[in-house]
Amino acid sequence: MSRSRHKDGTLMENDKNNLNGVQRNFSVQYYKGIPLQQIDRGYGNAKARRFTINHTNQNCWIPCKHLETDGTIKPNQDIDYVIMQSKRQFKKAGVTIKFEVQEVNYD
Repeated sequence: MSRSRHKDGTLMENDKNNLNGVQRNFSVQYYKGIPLQQIDRGYGNAKARRFTINHTNQNCWIPCKHLETDGTIKPNQDIDYVIMQSKRQFKKAGVTIKFEVQEVNYD
């Protein structure tokens, strides 16, 4: 039998908005002024979720440790490293990245 059918032959429901009983957040979220929107797909036990960048088809993966169970970015999270790892995608999406050293400590 196909994976998309129950043993009795009825079709399985694939409700991507409701994953494991949690309503998912597909609204636009902002990280340091950059619009990010969770992509609608079945993640299962994935360790990261994919987000579109700046309303374009460019995307990046954000690890689940920085996200609530519904896909909302947790408050006060530092995900700059995600941006730096995906800087080409952010540049293609029209996001200007400024790298700035705040303080250097040579103790």
